[in-house]
Amino acid sequence: MTLRPPDTLSTIRLILRPLRLTDAAAVYAYASDEETTRFLIFPRHRSIVDSEGFARRCAECWQSGSAFPWAVTVRETGMLIGVIELRLSPPRAEFGYVLRRAEWGQGYGGEMATAVVAWALAQPEIHRVWTTVHPDNQRSQRVLEKAGLRFETRLALWEARPNLGEAAGDALVYALIKA
Repeated sequence: MTLRPPDTLSTIRLILRPLRLTDAAAVYAYASDEETTRFLIFPRHRSIVDSEGFARRCAECWQSGSAFPWAVTVRETGMLIGVIELRLSPPRAEFGYVLRRAEWGQGYGGEMATAVVAWALAQPEIHRVWTTVHPDNQRSQRVLEKAGLRFETRLALWEARPNLGEAAGDALVYALIKA
């Protein structure tokens, strides 16, 4: 049997669910924002067409099992405030996320990351959950630490950051290892 997370993960304030094609406008609202996308590894969305393509890719990923991107929604309102994606490759799992700028500093990042990391490490096949972050992205580093991940190393020229104009930039590795 192939390892597959549940469609829905819930926290006290959030519901994580598969991204839908109808979410494209909400995705565009954050994915077109210069500050929100500054450190991300995908190019800023220039039109709603980019966000529609992303939503289609997310649906295809769930169907194929290649990745599991959840829409992060506020339990109380149903508002989509970001996306967190888990990629499973036992014995490890990698994740990445983005959160609307209006929600920064409210604890949502740590809450969603904690839920995904906890689910992954609860699986017998997964022994390591990890991600990378740009060295200057201190907000994201704090989110990862709140989710229990620890800084491991700096990788030189690891990944492109198109919104910074970096064809290959450094990345910090954060991970949590199963005890």
